[in-house]
Amino acid sequence: MAPPVEERAAAAENLLGMAVPADLTRLARALAARTEEVIVDAVAICEIPAPTFHEARRARHVLRRMRALGLGAPRLEETGNVVAELPGAADGPTVVLTAHLDTVFEADVPVRVRREGAVLRAPGIGDNSLGVAGLLWLGGALRALPGRGTLVLVANTCEEGLGDLRGARAAWDRYGARADAWIVLEGATFNRAVYAGVCSRRLEVGYRAAGGHSWLDFGRPSAVHAIGRLVDQIAAIRPPREPRTTYNVGVLRGGTTVNSIAASASLLLDMRSEDPAALDALDRTVRDLAAAVAAASDVEVSVEVVGDRPGGRLPDGHPLFSVVNAAAEAVGVPVEWESGSTDANVPLSHGAAAVCLGLARGEGAHTRDEAVDVGALPLGLTQACLVAASLLRRPALTKFAVIDSTSAGRSTRESVDQ
Repeated sequence: MAPPVEERAAAAENLLGMAVPADLTRLARALAARTEEVIVDAVAICEIPAPTFHEARRARHVLRRMRALGLGAPRLEETGNVVAELPGAADGPTVVLTAHLDTVFEADVPVRVRREGAVLRAPGIGDNSLGVAGLLWLGGALRALPGRGTLVLVANTCEEGLGDLRGARAAWDRYGARADAWIVLEGATFNRAVYAGVCSRRLEVGYRAAGGHSWLDFGRPSAVHAIGRLVDQIAAIRPPREPRTTYNVGVLRGGTTVNSIAASASLLLDMRSEDPAALDALDRTVRDLAAAVAAASDVEVSVEVVGDRPGGRLPDGHPLFSVVNAAAEAVGVPVEWESGSTDANVPLSHGAAAVCLGLARGEGAHTRDEAVDVGALPLGLTQACLVAASLLRRPALTKFAVIDSTSAGRSTRESVDQ
């Protein structure tokens, strides 16, 4: 059985070492002691439906919570992002802290968080309700940091699925020219730090035919039959392992009734790679297959790009590695550096200093059985607080950043799919 939250918070205090300045240690201790309040906010956020493109109700709730916590003068932007700016020293750095509002679940999926000791269970609790709650309380803690630079809090939209990082792109458009560092929060990936953004592309492939009656017009081309042939051929593709490259047919649509020859059918395909060139090669292969199936099946074909996430990575030796590693050492849990697909893709693709950090341990992401164990939450909050506080005192951090989109770097492990 996990120890009570109060004991875990005390343990987090004891693990903070002398390598961290005393004032940052005190700041992180105070935040870790408020773990229960973070959990309360996470539960409330989770129980408000927020499918991608429909995050408005959850966004309004977060806006109210920012106001209640005294986080500057928060605003709801046209893109649906909720933004709060906490100005600091005029010559200090600017750090952007983000967490995405949306979930992969439709609005009619029932959500009621169940608590079983240290475990919280509900669709979307870790991805990313806990991350948004952490954003709120980290903002409150960092607001009191003496001598800090400017902190920008962004609860953003459209991270999941076909959202195509719309909210993160909007944040970059507004702050990319002046932000020195970006920290992206996820609720359920504790001690895993994403430093390399995997590029991805989503295609919608559609077939059209004349259709007809299943008995009277038997033998006419069927769009459903054609899409089935394409899926079978896509499944036979063997992408390279180095650089790691993957694909997934996630959605099939088509036909109207069982006794009608289908006049239309389509699929949604997710492709991703650590190397943009490998992604482009996979894209060409799929398009060639789609055209060949169309010709053989006597149907019309269309291919539309419905999502295109950029990639990038921190270069070896970037000081952000040292900042995160020092925070991880302070809480006694070494960090695992890895590639992934998160909102950090956007600043990384522009050569900015960015990292995605997790707050607790989770499982079952993107399923109705999703769960997070908040036993590590005091440590996750502590680590994120130490990283953000350190960056708010490092004005030259981004001067080392460069784009390197040809290699995702150190780890072959990919983080939880977004």
